[in-house]
Amino acid sequence: MPLFRKKAKSISRVGLSVSSDHLVLAHMEERGERPFLMHCPRIALESEKDAAQALAKVVKDLELQDTQCSYVLNRKDYNLHLVEAPEVEEAELRAAVRWKIKDLLDMKVEDAAIDVFPVPDDAYRGRKMVYVVAALKSRIQSIVDMVTESGLTLAVIDIPELAMQNLTRRFVDDAHGVAFMDLRKNGSTMNISREGQMYLTRRINTQMEPDAMQSMEWAGLRDRLVLEIQRSLDYFESQMSQGQVSQIVLAQRQKDSAAMVAALDESLSAKVSVLDLAQSIGSDIELTPELQQIAMAAIGATLRGEKKKVAHVPDPEPEGKPIELTAKGRAA
Repeated sequence: MPLFRKKAKSISRVGLSVSSDHLVLAHMEERGERPFLMHCPRIALESEKDAAQALAKVVKDLELQDTQCSYVLNRKDYNLHLVEAPEVEEAELRAAVRWKIKDLLDMKVEDAAIDVFPVPDDAYRGRKMVYVVAALKSRIQSIVDMVTESGLTLAVIDIPELAMQNLTRRFVDDAHGVAFMDLRKNGSTMNISREGQMYLTRRINTQMEPDAMQSMEWAGLRDRLVLEIQRSLDYFESQMSQGQVSQIVLAQRQKDSAAMVAALDESLSAKVSVLDLAQSIGSDIELTPELQQIAMAAIGATLRGEKKKVAHVPDPEPEGKPIELTAKGRAA
């Protein structure tokens, strides 16, 4: 079972992300025109080793046994590289690309679980390119064991970049190109997509703390961030020959989303706005900006494979050997 391809058959799905200090579970159901977030607990952890016990408890408490689960890897758990695809049959691609990237990895290639996802055929002027994801097999196996033993049914192991893409595909009108950005203290991510397909994903090293705009260093941070954004947009337009991106959409930040939108909007030619999931999904839970940022990856993971139903993105206010899982969930 390839990591990044299997689609859930159920209308109910769990998205799960785990870090060193917390576990986030999003339980989503499809209800009419938009998804409905049933539960979204955030559980504090003393260490990542406590995740298995915490997950088993929340699955039992919320009666989620046998629910399809999409697990989102932590950024420290995988490598992501863009490479030219070897000229082989699609079924042989993951095996062929393994040796192409062996010198790029921070792990032994024989210890790596590998999967790939393509970019559109027109992205690189006729060159067929793929993104390659590599993670330690031992880490993947520990995730398989944890999810399976909790009572959930593991459907897919995903990465944050693809969870972000699920949100764009579902809630943002990207017909003319959109850059979706997640700005965080440990680095930021930008995805550029058009018509539901991701053309480019980049990690941006500029660190954006929750109170970055209050910092004495804000002017320098803003200038570096704007420069990195503009370089990515220019690369998409000129080097990839894809035309101008019409809008930049920010994922919610904990405190300063509106102010961040205003600051970037005045420095960039593309319109800048924020994606407010509270306007895009239904829930009895108060989807505060803080919860949206913490749970974004888990929520995005629940929307894998769903058709786009574009929601309104408000204007700125004044103020992004191959692994297979056997039927028993073991890593090959």
